[in-house]
Amino acid sequence: MTNPHVAFLSSDKLHTRTDAFITRMQGDASKPEPQEIEAIMGIFIDEALQAFMVRAADAAGLSPGLFKVVNMTCQTINKATTLVIGRSAKKMDLAQNKAAAEYMDSVRQQGEQGWYVAFPVSESMAMKGNNLPDLCANGDYQEARRELEEYLHAVTDESIRWYFEKPMELLGFGPVLRKLASVGVETTRKASRSLVRNLVPKLDDEQLTASSRYQADMLMNFLPRTR
Repeated sequence: MTNPHVAFLSSDKLHTRTDAFITRMQGDASKPEPQEIEAIMGIFIDEALQAFMVRAADAAGLSPGLFKVVNMTCQTINKATTLVIGRSAKKMDLAQNKAAAEYMDSVRQQGEQGWYVAFPVSESMAMKGNNLPDLCANGDYQEARRELEEYLHAVTDESIRWYFEKPMELLGFGPVLRKLASVGVETTRKASRSLVRNLVPKLDDEQLTASSRYQADMLMNFLPRTR
């Protein structure tokens, strides 16, 4: 039985580097690799922002003005997360490096086109996302706009839970790093939710349709992981 996920295709660069780090940490690694964690997470954040924001905006055919808002939001999130990653990676011991590798392994899935970065969602959430293009096709644009905004807020919350909160719990940060990470999480949450609230009402029917299709295309089904 497959489970619904929100997923984006990993670049070869991200997968190769992550896979090598996971292999070392599951093998005979004898010391932490802060520079490698920082590099991997830098690539990951960039690709996640591209998938969830930049390519989504491009698919919707946003105006230059709205596209600028998207890019500014990406810069805000990138700056906040880079600060957290840069400071935390240097303080992580070998056990935390191994935990980071375990986490990285848990959010990758192999599909027909290659490796994906993915997190599971509920059946009801997947149904909501998959139903968005149908609402537009039926001309129910007001309902589609409302549903898209709700869905994007839910995706934001789930992505933050899987990409920020779960690894923070797994790594067992001390109080200083927890506080720093929490600031990064809240900056990401506020910036993302503000973008959704301001952007979705400004989409015309054609842009709304394109955006709905893009979000539905990010929903994929994967078999349960065996390890």
